[in-house]
Amino acid sequence: MHSQEDRALRQLWELEPATTRGPKARWTLSEVTAAAVSLADEAGLDAVSLARVAERLDIVTTAIYRYVDAKATLVELMVDSAIGDPPDITGSDWRDRCRFWVTSLAEKYAEHAWLSDVRPTRMPTQPRAYAWIDALVRSIRDDVHADPLRVALLLDSLIRSYSTLGATAGQSAPPEWLGEAIADRYPAMADAAGQDTSDSRAELEFAVEAVLRGLR
Repeated sequence: MHSQEDRALRQLWELEPATTRGPKARWTLSEVTAAAVSLADEAGLDAVSLARVAERLDIVTTAIYRYVDAKATLVELMVDSAIGDPPDITGSDWRDRCRFWVTSLAEKYAEHAWLSDVRPTRMPTQPRAYAWIDALVRSIRDDVHADPLRVALLLDSLIRSYSTLGATAGQSAPPEWLGEAIADRYPAMADAAGQDTSDSRAELEFAVEAVLRGLR
């Protein structure tokens, strides 16, 4: 007997059909997920709740439990939907293929800013999360001497980190006096306050290039 959470995830993996018990469902699980993604795109992840998704679908809140039993489960489904299927990885060499992959996934995070607010608490459960990693591993495994899975996971972590910086840029500017205080106490850091790091995509590209230069 599977829990509601387990059933939702098994449906995502196409391991279990949608429930057929009771009256015919008005919406599919993918349509419920799409409504939640749309809500998060408009108002952020904190705005998503089972009640608000039910309201958007014009159903009573209790009816949403036919699809998911908790927001945490819904968020996992939302992540899978938002990142979508990976593209065909192209590039003249393995480094170019890594760059293409990073750019493609970073664009998903830019399109759905709330993705950077999702804090993983366990191994991924979504098939598309694995599909993205698998796509890069298969595209570089015959050319890179390093462990391709570790390379993929490292690049994925950089995307997550710099997407978070991009999402929070400008939200909490440091006080004006801080730059001078840093320069006085830590002279080697004198230029840090004046350095523009507001372009998170440029910072991500710098980090990725630093990693790729260190690999062979």
